[in-house]
Amino acid sequence: MLETVTEAPAGVASEDWAGDMPAVPNWLMAYRKSMSSISNEESPVSPSQSEPLPPMVVLMVMKADATSNHATWGEALIDRTVQFGQPYPAATHVELWVGDQPADKLEDNHFSTYLGAPDGASWTSGMGDSKQFYSSSAWSAVPIFSVGAERRVRAECNLHCGTPYPPAALLWQYPWSIWPLRAFSSFVDDRISAPAHCAALSARILRAALPEIALPRPSHWYGPSSLYLEMSSPDRMERALAVQRPVVRSQPEEEHDEELADALTLNSDDDVAAMSAADARQAVHALAVQVLRTGSRPHGRNSIPDQDAFRAAQERLARGVTRYTWLNRKLNGR
Repeated sequence: MLETVTEAPAGVASEDWAGDMPAVPNWLMAYRKSMSSISNEESPVSPSQSEPLPPMVVLMVMKADATSNHATWGEALIDRTVQFGQPYPAATHVELWVGDQPADKLEDNHFSTYLGAPDGASWTSGMGDSKQFYSSSAWSAVPIFSVGAERRVRAECNLHCGTPYPPAALLWQYPWSIWPLRAFSSFVDDRISAPAHCAALSARILRAALPEIALPRPSHWYGPSSLYLEMSSPDRMERALAVQRPVVRSQPEEEHDEELADALTLNSDDDVAAMSAADARQAVHALAVQVLRTGSRPHGRNSIPDQDAFRAAQERLARGVTRYTWLNRKLNGR
């Protein structure tokens, strides 16, 4: 049987106590005292754990420039065909950059296919000239956000390893992405391992891995420029921004992100290599959000984004992801 309190509290007459108040068990009195002492103390506040960053894929776009004097006749022909047969801005190449899990050294970032590559489409960090290739200032980048995007796109890329580049006899299938032949692009084979140039392969992978992005045209309809224009449309930028920044963030948070972005894009190679994996990925995410912001219409549908700011943000993101891969990851063996 539980022991009970039978004595009157201080200041209360014993005769009043006996009849007016119920007996309180000793264990309950002890519990009340312990809770009272806890409530009077300051509760230690543990630092909040940062949430994992949203999965992200990037469409890397190489802007057109003058054809190299050392290009072969085939490379020169395809370069001019792509440049003059596409809408503005002309681009000569696109590929996918896929975010990685920092603890997994086997996960590569860049995936594409290249004219003359003997093994077809592949993850590209193992190529001898990759670092120099990705150091070019001609790159721009457009972020693509979706649930599980990194895992889903990476798995789809693995299925397309070895996809051959189309033969020269078919002009590398680029005519299918140029008016008027693009009207027949839906008849071109779009199955796994079917030949495809860089834009068609990127569109094929995105369509299969992320059907929710709803590419409106067949994969072979797209050339580098048209795929870039599709993925960088204001509607897509605004929808992604609404998900990535649903609420207003504090000024210190924004300033911290900007500091990390500056460190990744402006600091020395040694400084970038010294950044933690978490800080480097946070910087990439901050750069991606800036692309979404500058690509959104500032005053609703009747306005247009500032194209200079949008282009600068894309170039900054491209520099950020390449420095993340080739300096922060590769130099640290991650």
